[in-house]
Amino acid sequence: MGTTKATKAADKSQVCRKFVTALHRLYGKSVPKIELPVIETLLFAACLEDNPWAPAEAGLKQMIAAFFDLNEIRVSSVSELELVLAPLNKADWKGLRIRSILRSIFESTYSYDFEKLRRQTLEQAVKTLKKMPDVTPFIRDFVLHEILGSHIVCLDGSMLTAAKWLGLVPESADLHEGSEYLKGGLKKSEVSEFCYLLRCLSTDPKFVPRFIDHADTEQGMADVMNRFAELQLPPKKKPSKPPAAKQVSAPEKIDAGNKKVPGIMSKSAAPVKSATQGKAVMRPEKSPPATRHAESASNKVAKPVTKSKSTTASKSSPKALPKSNPANSAAKKTGIPTNGKPASPSKKPTAKPIKKK
Repeated sequence: MGTTKATKAADKSQVCRKFVTALHRLYGKSVPKIELPVIETLLFAACLEDNPWAPAEAGLKQMIAAFFDLNEIRVSSVSELELVLAPLNKADWKGLRIRSILRSIFESTYSYDFEKLRRQTLEQAVKTLKKMPDVTPFIRDFVLHEILGSHIVCLDGSMLTAAKWLGLVPESADLHEGSEYLKGGLKKSEVSEFCYLLRCLSTDPKFVPRFIDHADTEQGMADVMNRFAELQLPPKKKPSKPPAAKQVSAPEKIDAGNKKVPGIMSKSAAPVKSATQGKAVMRPEKSPPATRHAESASNKVAKPVTKSKSTTASKSSPKALPKSNPANSAAKKTGIPTNGKPASPSKKPTAKPIKKK
């Protein structure tokens, strides 16, 4: 693979000529030209950034026709300009820049005549354009190339992205560095054609999604034609990742001997002090598992004790007490026998012992 090392101007020029010839097969050889006043050239450059040539030209004509004059455009809101420029990409930003350019020119000249820029040198024109707010590097370079005829390669964001993907400029280059890098391989008369064809490629809906995916390795001038041939092939399908297998967690093993029982403390537990008494009260210790198993086994083997019917009946339904005779109660108190017989002391019934079977 190629690298981005310093390339000779002759090699750059040869690669650029091959690249332009290949683009002729896709977009033709005719290059549009504009002949507009300076102020309208500024407005057209604002519409052209990151857009194809024909829609930008139509958007400028539509905006001029929708308003009475440039002064009405200057005092309009950004939302109103956005509605007129809606077919273009980033129409809201374009409306803001167009209004800022008109305000800056009107505040400096109190008119919309900016033809003095044609009589300035390149250095003076650059200083004049840098003073204007919201003028991007592309708008500045485009005006300098079209109005003053300067040897400048006009690149916007979409063109720079496509140039990096192809290997025309280094991956780390910005707009200014990319322009200077390509300038060494293009003559002054070749700049307009090269920029127009590169714009057609970078804004082509078929190729725009491809430029987003950068190559794993850095490209160079030697890889431009190979990358261009790869661009015209159908995009490679990325292998789909298999669905991740669900991990089933194994059930946890429970140790019966170490199982914690609520309400029972281990032997190493500290004593708990009650709120009312200051003395430490020890909770009952947990019985060892062997003792618990023995107790449960004994409870299962032992048979329940059967109670006699009399005891169960007495507990379930108590007998009614006999009615007391007033004569007997009086005899008990006085000791006088009733019917000539002495009263015998009452004997309490004794319960029979329950025999276990």
